[in-house]
Amino acid sequence: MESNRMRSDFGAKDAHPKLDFLRTYVFSTDHKIIGLQYGITALLFLLGGFFLMMLMRWQLAYPTKPIPVFGSLLAKTFGKFASNGVVSPELYYSFATMHGTIMVFLGVVPLGFAAFGNYLGPLQIGAPDMALPRVNMLSYQAYFIGGVILL
Repeated sequence: MESNRMRSDFGAKDAHPKLDFLRTYVFSTDHKIIGLQYGITALLFLLGGFFLMMLMRWQLAYPTKPIPVFGSLLAKTFGKFASNGVVSPELYYSFATMHGTIMVFLGVVPLGFAAFGNYLGPLQIGAPDMALPRVNMLSYQAYFIGGVILL
């Protein structure tokens, strides 16, 4: 009877304190959260690469017509390379290069290896977490900041 009371005193409800948003999602060392961060960020980069592909396809289909919704934004941003919303050959090649770089290095590889590896790797081997979880968190932050700088 004494041992039952002692076991009930050590409940798991107060084992971990509740963390705020920054410590839970931005500075997390949990492999599942980091895997989800990689996955969501890679999907957003893939969406950006898809957007560039759509701009290039529009330019190929209608070479002398301005791009409907984003033409004025392109003209303001890129000046002479997108005069009147029409993409110049130089800007087209820049978009093609950025599209390939984004899709491969910021989308497909991080989604395939980092997202699934972080999320499923420790689960498959029965480990509680990744080895060096803070380095794992830092690698995601370097990926995110590097991708933003690249854009």
